[in-house]
Amino acid sequence: MLIATMGLRINPTRIVFFKPRNFITGFSLLELLLVVALIGILAAFAVPTYQKYLQQTRFLEVVQHTQAVRISQAACLMAAGQNLTACDSYPDLALQAPVATANTAQVTISLTKAIITGTGTSSAGGFTYILTPSFNAAGQLSYTVSGTCVAAAAC
Repeated sequence: MLIATMGLRINPTRIVFFKPRNFITGFSLLELLLVVALIGILAAFAVPTYQKYLQQTRFLEVVQHTQAVRISQAACLMAAGQNLTACDSYPDLALQAPVATANTAQVTISLTKAIITGTGTSSAGGFTYILTPSFNAAGQLSYTVSGTCVAAAAC
């Protein structure tokens, strides 16, 4: 004699557990597709933002190399009495040109105007970072930042 109560079939010789037919386990295909679609939408926004962030971070190396040259050039310009041509090459600054790295292609100083230009590699966006020295009427040195990195908000 079998008695069925609350998910149990009671048999005098043994007890067997079974799942009621209306009890469903796991996720439906629709639920899984919805989760995959949401992850895809989030990734579509996150991946480009992350790539831009990586590019900006890599370009910071170019900015650091250029700033190191700027500090030496500022000291030279103060000692040279506002003479831009006295500080327009690495030997004038008693420096060696920064070595090209994975992110920095080159850092150059233009002759006669002493403009410092840092160029990034393609992994750093290929942007340029330009520092132009100038003196105001009071003889204070300032640098104007320009280049392709400004429009891209990478510097």
